[in-house]
Amino acid sequence: MKTIFPAYGLGEFRESKLTKNIVIQRYGEPDELILHKNYSTQMKYTSLGKCFYYQENAEVDDPPIITLGFVHPFQGKTEDGIILNRSTMDDVFKIYGRENWLTADGSQYFWVEHSGISFYVLRNNIEHPFPFEEQNYIKSTIIRITVPITTRPDDIILNEAGTLVNNAEDYCVDGTLHEIIFDQERSERLCSKCGLIVQERIISMAYSGSRAFSKSEQDKRQTHGSPVNPLIPDLQMATMIDKKAPMPEVLRKAVKWDSRYSWKQRNMIQATSEIKRIGELLNLPNHVKVYAIQLYRKAFQLGLLKGRSIRAMVAASIYYACGAEQVPRTLQNIVNCSDSTFHQITKCYQSLIKELNLQSPTIKPGLLVSKYIAELELNHQVEVLAQKILIKYEKVYSLSGKDPKGLVAAALYVAAQHNKIKVSQTKISRTVGITEVTLRNRLREMQKFIRKVK
Repeated sequence: MKTIFPAYGLGEFRESKLTKNIVIQRYGEPDELILHKNYSTQMKYTSLGKCFYYQENAEVDDPPIITLGFVHPFQGKTEDGIILNRSTMDDVFKIYGRENWLTADGSQYFWVEHSGISFYVLRNNIEHPFPFEEQNYIKSTIIRITVPITTRPDDIILNEAGTLVNNAEDYCVDGTLHEIIFDQERSERLCSKCGLIVQERIISMAYSGSRAFSKSEQDKRQTHGSPVNPLIPDLQMATMIDKKAPMPEVLRKAVKWDSRYSWKQRNMIQATSEIKRIGELLNLPNHVKVYAIQLYRKAFQLGLLKGRSIRAMVAASIYYACGAEQVPRTLQNIVNCSDSTFHQITKCYQSLIKELNLQSPTIKPGLLVSKYIAELELNHQVEVLAQKILIKYEKVYSLSGKDPKGLVAAALYVAAQHNKIKVSQTKISRTVGITEVTLRNRLREMQKFIRKVK
């Protein structure tokens, strides 16, 4: 069994510079010549299990060998004991340490490079090998070893066949490279195709080295610390002291006074906790919860909480925030998650609109269609036609003062009848949460243009 060395491959090539003619003199004409993308030529000796790669150069009659490769039936091992066709990639990592897995477009191998020698394993599924998972290949047998003989300027990015080399983890599920985009809001680099987060918590260098010549410029350039989260009432600046821990009497009195909050502090803590609770139950995005707490804080500063329930005002703030951000949540959904009654939340909502001089937002009925389609177990054709009906309705009539659930119920009933699906008005009205009278009133309005939509 021959030993494979870095830099020159075999001991017989140690003293001489390996070229194309030397290989032919020693082994004869190759069994096969393979041209790789006009980049290199492979001299393949199948019976010996050896491959020699050289680059054609018009100025050189005898081009040097750039890479030497070994495959079956060649029997060899490295100086550190990695045996071809016997050792696994796990053995390589135990001896040389862990390195990044590499591959190339169109290649049938995954490989790693260590100390001037590359160790190759065969892909398990050549057509669909991605996303790459190391545990699937760590026990695979080394079936190919290559040794770069000469250093090339592009040796880092191209292999001996002239193909671009990348990390195996850089490939997306479809076998192409990740398309990296930058999310400024979350400070993350991620793939736009599969959503894989490549890098997170990136430090912004936008103001690095910037000089400030005035107080206002200095304030703008102060970027230290995490952004303020409105959902944290004390801005995470409170000191938590273990009351059971041994301490002097003076410190114990200080801890006692520190734990006493003012009415304003207790109010905001209770409100933020309630917003987080309802937000989790309704699966609301974070920006809606932030909008709701900001609205609640304005109402608190104007004194709207006097004589009103904190929970009812929180529910009203969440309902308004959902409408303003076009997140489809009905008032009945919020009532089901709150301890307040429908009447209490409605009164708080009206006071918010009046005292804060806000415009009442209207949720587009089309946003609610998918939810009730799933609850009624109707097909996609009904959903598409219902959306068309609602779009036409918005162009003909004003949505102001009309419950979007009533419009959705009427559109679903008409779309189901058109697709010859038997579903009663009673079932739709109970599922959506309206009366049959409301459903019939909306149906009369839709009769004028319903034939055109169909």
